[in-house]
Amino acid sequence: MVGALVWEKSTDYKADVVDQDGLWKKVIGELFEDFLLFFKPDLHAQVDFTKEAEFLQQELFQKIMDKKKGRQWADQLVKVHLKDGEEKWVLVHVEVQSDNEKDFAKRMFQYFYRIYDRHDKEIVAIAVMTSPHESTFPTQFNYSYFGTELHYAYTNCKLNNYDKEELEKSDKLFSKVVLAAKYMNDTREDVDKRYAFKMKLMKKIITDNKNSRSEILAVLYFIDYLLRLPEELSKKFHETMIPIIQKEANDMVQFNGEELSPTMEAIFAHFQEEGKRKGIEQVALEMLKEGSSVEFIAKVTRLDREAIEKLRKLNG
Repeated sequence: MVGALVWEKSTDYKADVVDQDGLWKKVIGELFEDFLLFFKPDLHAQVDFTKEAEFLQQELFQKIMDKKKGRQWADQLVKVHLKDGEEKWVLVHVEVQSDNEKDFAKRMFQYFYRIYDRHDKEIVAIAVMTSPHESTFPTQFNYSYFGTELHYAYTNCKLNNYDKEELEKSDKLFSKVVLAAKYMNDTREDVDKRYAFKMKLMKKIITDNKNSRSEILAVLYFIDYLLRLPEELSKKFHETMIPIIQKEANDMVQFNGEELSPTMEAIFAHFQEEGKRKGIEQVALEMLKEGSSVEFIAKVTRLDREAIEKLRKLNG
């Protein structure tokens, strides 16, 4: 699976490769509980989330999976504990924009039996298909040869089958991740439509007070990178988002060391500059109160004379 090039009709937009694999892996890692709630609610109801999910990554996969000839998949293998104390492993496989592959179900079975054979753990397998096209991937692997038979089935979630209106109404946070993926597919040739979708989606997430700061930032990161905009529209987007953040979620601009998306970085930088400006204006105001001349204040603070005179009038 190769990250898809997203070309827009706008002539000034130089499209880059969108690392969909990395984005899916990141958002599943940061919102795994929400991921299960959306795609596998029956399992979610049985998991004890007071015990942190453990991601059994890189080294484990390197030992189990074949080399994939330069292709990458957003695979996650996660250990969870059920409420009865039982341990389960969850294999998550995200197939991004892949062509139909007749051996896909066989590949899912191979993932399963290699993990099962090596570690003897019960495994729940989930495949997420992001292609906008009607997939003909088989959803089961069957083998029959002279009386030897095998049937393997896994949970197969095709984003193409989820209704946009239902996703918009859903109160499940991961529904907005799925919606962003559908929006990306729908707006490949219409950058203005993408701008409108992105604005609507991010406003909805920011103004919804049910989710934590870290959850909101994780979804915004996914949406911001997946629904990329040309530079001019990105600037407009950032400027439009600033008052929304300030009004609805001012704590979003308090930097706590998180990895921020481009929009949040731009907004954070704006509020930093605004804070500096207010600090400088406060210094100028104190100097006015002490009787310093406008010329001297302008020299020290580098504010223009008009701004200093305005401060004088506003503060008597």
